[in-house]
This record gives sequence, structure tokens and C-alpha cells, in this order.
Amino acid sequence: MKRKSIIVAVVVVVVIVAALIGGFLVYAQHFASSVNQPHQAAGPISVTGTPTTIAGLRTFQIVPDQTTASYSVYENLIIENKPHNKVVGTTHAVQGSFGVRTEPSPLIANVKITVDLRTLQTDSPRRDNYVQRNALQTDQYPYATFVSVLTQGLPASYSDGQNVHFKLIGNLTMHGKTNRAEFDVQGKLSGDTITGTATTTIYMTDFGIQPPNLANIAISENQVTLSINFTARASGS
Repeated sequence: MKRKSIIVAVVVVVVIVAALIGGFLVYAQHFASSVNQPHQAAGPISVTGTPTTIAGLRTFQIVPDQTTASYSVYENLIIENKPHNKVVGTTHAVQGSFGVRTEPSPLIANVKITVDLRTLQTDSPRRDNYVQRNALQTDQYPYATFVSVLTQGLPASYSDGQNVHFKLIGNLTMHGKTNRAEFDVQGKLSGDTITGTATTTIYMTDFGIQPPNLANIAISENQVTLSINFTARASGS
């Protein structure tokens, strides 16, 4: 009788464990499919016509050690019971320049910013290695580059030190693919220095990047926020 009770108890435990594992796998697969729904890529903006020289345009260069490029994305760490864990990766490896005119009317043009994706770091070196090898594939695609096409929402006039808020629209190239990107920009010019932030949202699959999924226990969402907190100085200053 005692032996029979032990066997029954073991069977019950096995059934419960199997049910838990089955439930876990179903949940993990459901989460992976729900957060990584396909997204329709915008494609690049076509630029036509011959570039023209803009009078009164001053060139500003990004200062890397005072500039931070970052990405933030939510992941589900199922084993750790963290269904909405925010991951932030940052780097100072940012190069670029842009032109600014303040009179007679504000103008921003010729923006080109390049970020070295190989240097992005989060709070987990293991995650960073996985992302660089398997998602971004930085051995083959080490850089992300943004080139501006147009702006929207600049003020009619500008005074030194004035904060401005506008849209910067252009083409973002990453992982061998180019798509339209719209950055929300806030910044100000004080003398020979410009400081500000630029933020946009992208979807990894738009750039042929598979959202990281480590054995269905660490699953990244498809949507990513990209930000740059920048400082730039006038050339020759």
C-alpha cells in the first residue's frame, strides 16, 4: 500500500512538472510571436535634383566624448519573471557633422551621423556579445548611419540660447538596409556650441534584424527606441 502511494505521488509530480513545462513553452512561444509581429518597412526616401550650396551655413562637428548614442528595448526574461525588462545600450563612438543657419530664417541641413555599433554596451556583456554576433552582426555591419533629407517645425526666427523643437527626417542605414527615419529633436545653439537630444523609434525587422530570442527564455521586442544626446561645436572654434 505504501509503495503504491509513493508511485501515485511520483506520477502526480511528473504530471504537474510536465504541465508546468508545457505551459511555459506555450507561453514563451505565444510571447515570442506576439511581440515580434512583422512590421511594414517604410523604405528609403528618394532624393532627386542637384544639391545646392546654402549661403550662411555653419558646419558643426559632433564631440564624441560629450555625445551618447543609445538604444532601449523591452525584453521578457521568463526564468527571472521579468516580463517587461528594459534594456539600455550606450556608446560614445559617434561621429558626424551638420550645417546650421540662424538668419534670416533657421535652417538645418547636411546632417550625417554615424554610430559604431560594435561599441554598444548594456549591463550584461553576455547579452552584448549575443546581440552583436547574432542580431546586429557587427562583424559584417559595424555602423549605423543617418543622413538628413528635410526638417519640419523649425521656428520662423532664432535667438542665441533659444530652445527649439523640430522633426528631422532622413534615411537610416543599418544592417545593410535603408529606411526612412523621423527624429524628434530638441536643442539649442549657444555661441559656437549646440547641445540637444534626438529620438526615434524603429523596428528591427525593418532592417532585416531578427529580434534576439535566447531559447525562448530571453525574448526581445521588435520595437526599439534610438536616442542621441549630443554636443557639437562649430568647425574651427
